[in-house]
Amino acid sequence: MALRTWLALLLAGIAGSSWANRPLNTDTADTIAHHRCQFEPFVAVDRAQGMSAQHTSTLQLNCGVSGSTQLGVAYSRRTSDEGREEVLGLGGKTNLVELADDRTGVAVNYTIAAARDSESGWRHETTAATLIATRQLRPDLLGHLNLGWSRSRADAQDSTTWAAALEWSLTPRVVLSAEAYGTDRTRAWLGAGVWCAIHDRFSVNVSHGVQRASPRVRQTTAGFNFEF
Repeated sequence: MALRTWLALLLAGIAGSSWANRPLNTDTADTIAHHRCQFEPFVAVDRAQGMSAQHTSTLQLNCGVSGSTQLGVAYSRRTSDEGREEVLGLGGKTNLVELADDRTGVAVNYTIAAARDSESGWRHETTAATLIATRQLRPDLLGHLNLGWSRSRADAQDSTTWAAALEWSLTPRVVLSAEAYGTDRTRAWLGAGVWCAIHDRFSVNVSHGVQRASPRVRQTTAGFNFEF
């Protein structure tokens, strides 16, 4: 998978520095509480028929800087037989309409990212923004919709990003999710995930996704979230 293809996947999957609540790639309209932070690392393995597996490690830190805005930083490093590639992103998310039982929550996220590989140094690669809507469909079910824009400096082109997800609270400590996401220039991804709270401030998550491309790409991820 070429660097630019991986960047498109990375930004479609964790678009914005809400860096969507794991294990979702779809973003949610809520923000982290003021003076609270979340450290959210995860690992991902991508496999496609006839290609070597690609391993990506991501570190994310997001903090609430006001009652309606969070800012964050994320670093991802991908390794494969083709070499090493890295992405560093800065961004945030601002809540515009607070989610309520009878009201759709609305937010916007924004990101700027730089990249480098084994042959070149750091360079500005992508700028992106996404409009986010979240609706409580029933007491134990949330729906999320994302529609965004991203600009690739390397490709000198704009892309439309999109995502849709459902979250079902099986119990207060276990949430199941299903989603679809992608861009107007790539085939869609379909994914499912599980989030499990171990402690009030510590949770773990896993996900599996499939891109309906040729060859078909499969991605498995695992991570945790620590709030402080």
